[in-house]
Amino acid sequence: MVDPPPQIKFPISDAFWRDTISRAQATPLEARCEPEINPRPYFTFRVTYRSLGGENITALLGVPIRDRENQRLPAIITAPGYGGWEHGVTLSDCQRGYLILQISPRQQGESSGLPRYERWQGEGPLLRGIKQPEGYFYQGAYMDMLRGVDYLLTRDDVDPERIGAMGTSQGGGIVLASSALIPRIKAVVAHVPYFCDMRHNTAFATGELDTPEHLATFDYFDPVQLAHRLHAPTLLSSGGKDATCPAETIRAVFDQLPGIKGLLHYPELIHTSSLGFYRASWEWMATYL
Repeated sequence: MVDPPPQIKFPISDAFWRDTISRAQATPLEARCEPEINPRPYFTFRVTYRSLGGENITALLGVPIRDRENQRLPAIITAPGYGGWEHGVTLSDCQRGYLILQISPRQQGESSGLPRYERWQGEGPLLRGIKQPEGYFYQGAYMDMLRGVDYLLTRDDVDPERIGAMGTSQGGGIVLASSALIPRIKAVVAHVPYFCDMRHNTAFATGELDTPEHLATFDYFDPVQLAHRLHAPTLLSSGGKDATCPAETIRAVFDQLPGIKGLLHYPELIHTSSLGFYRASWEWMATYL
């Protein structure tokens, strides 16, 4: 049996992320929250705010019916899968006692301006702006998450010390990486996270993605390169038959996490949801939020 190659670390410029965060937060938030009319047993709202580069971001907010006024609750931000519309955390999950903010990063889902469930045409997020870190899709996507937290901090029904992040697939990769850049995040859950350990990820071993130039850009955004910054308790999952997000790439991220962490591996799981992990996710949030 051949031992796997040692994890190669590539220095990432702190200056790049300091500048990116500074520019994002210098943008006036201009947040708006508009109620939706529906028969659900909880409140829903459409939230808009501005992010890096002045981009307009749309998110959906679920708020539980509270037992008493002036009650501050924990909140959870979530990001969609690669299609841009699929969220592993539903607005109805707010009935567990959380505010749920489903953020659609720029050009995805509700922020795309497209009819529901229609996908953006042309290059997918992985290749959108790949030639350099500045302007790459995930630079904006991570800041869209940060600005979502900034919005939550403006609300008097959110406990600022109890904000978590959850996501599946692309959403898992986004919450892992962005939470490493957002100190306010106090608990993280990522189910079969995407975009991990790109330099060793067999799912992306194609001539289009694994060129030296593209890998150099990926290094700025790969959760394996940012994980050492993520000190919030973090729970990950992996599937033994997942060819989209190979288990070994998720383990590479897990190994770099410095704080409280957990990894649940399901030997027979392909790239799909898991009822067992869904239950464990909410137990994790209940424990750490």
